[in-house]
Amino acid sequence: MTTVNEQLDPTWQSFMTEQGAQFTDDARIETFGHAEIERYLIKHGPVVTSLAHQGLLKVSGSEASTFLQGQLTSDVNQVSDTHAQLSSYCDPQGNVLAVFLIFKYKGDFYLSFDSSLKESIQKRLSMFVLRSDVQITDASQELIHIGFGGEFGDLDIQRRLETKVKEVYEAGHVAAEGMEDVFVVKVPGPYHKYDLFGPVEQIKQAWSKLRDNSDVTNTQDWNLLNIAAGVPEITSATTGKLTAQFLNLDKLDAINFKKGCFPGQEIIARIHYRGKVTKRMLRVRLEETLELAAGDTLTLKDNNGKNHNLEVINANPDILGGTRCLAIGTLKSLGSVEGNLMSESGQPAIIEPLPYSITEDE
Repeated sequence: MTTVNEQLDPTWQSFMTEQGAQFTDDARIETFGHAEIERYLIKHGPVVTSLAHQGLLKVSGSEASTFLQGQLTSDVNQVSDTHAQLSSYCDPQGNVLAVFLIFKYKGDFYLSFDSSLKESIQKRLSMFVLRSDVQITDASQELIHIGFGGEFGDLDIQRRLETKVKEVYEAGHVAAEGMEDVFVVKVPGPYHKYDLFGPVEQIKQAWSKLRDNSDVTNTQDWNLLNIAAGVPEITSATTGKLTAQFLNLDKLDAINFKKGCFPGQEIIARIHYRGKVTKRMLRVRLEETLELAAGDTLTLKDNNGKNHNLEVINANPDILGGTRCLAIGTLKSLGSVEGNLMSESGQPAIIEPLPYSITEDE
C-alpha cells in the first residue's frame, strides 16, 4: 500500500500538518480537528481544503493535443490557457474508465482524477502513444492541488489572488505577486467553486491568502459539493463498468459527438442518435445515515413493496444528518413509482433534481 509520505510532496504534507490536518492512509484529509464544524461550514463557505491526494498526469510533447483528441470523449482542441474541460476516457465498449478535469498549463495538458486509477490510466494511455511525440508522466507532486469555494468565492479569488475567473471551466493564472505560477479553474458547484494547482511554495502562499477569509474543511465534506453539482467521480470500484451516458456525461458536455473517433465512440454515438438511455445518474437524499461506498448497491422500496436497485457512484454523510449520494437507476422502473420511496429500513429516500436536465428531450 502506498503511504501518505509517498503520495504527498513532503513540504506540502508538513505544511498541512502545521495547519492541523489529520490524514487517512490514502492521503485524504480526515479532519482539521473540528469535524462537526467543518461539515457545517461546507454549506455556504468560504472553505479551503487540500486535494493533493488526487491523481494528476501530465501529457506533453508536440503531438499531445492530437493524441488526447483521439483518446478522450471531449473536444480537446477547445482546451486552452483560459478554458478547461470535463472529459472522460472509455474502453471500446463505451464504458468509462476515468473522468478527468483536463486543463492546459504552460503548454502541456494535465488530467486530474481519482488517485486510485492513476497507475492503471497512465499505463493504458501510454500503450497507445506508440511512436508519437507524447510523454505521460505523474505530476501529482509537481503541481499541488487545493480546492476553494463559497457563496462569494469569485470575489475572494479576484481580491486575494488578483484573478478574474467567473464562468464554469474558465481558467487562468494568478496575477498576485509571488503566485504567478498558480493556475485557477472554476468548476461546477452549488456556489462559486475552484480548483487551484501550483508549485508547492506558491500554492502555500495562495492557501494562506485564501485562508485569511475562509475556514478549512476535510476531503469527505468537500465531496458533498461534487454530489450537489451532480459531477461523477470514477474510482477503482466503478472503472470500466458504466456507459458514459449512464453517468450523465453527455449532459455535462463531457462528450463531443461531432469530433473524430475515440475508444467507445461507436457505441456512445449509437446510444445518442438511435437508442434511448435506459439508466441515469440521480441525486438521492436519504433520511438515515448509511455507510455507502462507490460500487455499492442501494436498494429503495416503493409503496407497493417493489425493490429498485441503484448503483452508488459517490456518497457522503449530509450536513445535518442523513446521507446524500449520486447513484445510477433504471429510469423506466423509477418512472412508474407511485408514492414515496424508502430505504430498506423504511426511512424516506428522495430523488432530488440535478442542476441540469437528464430528460431526453432537452
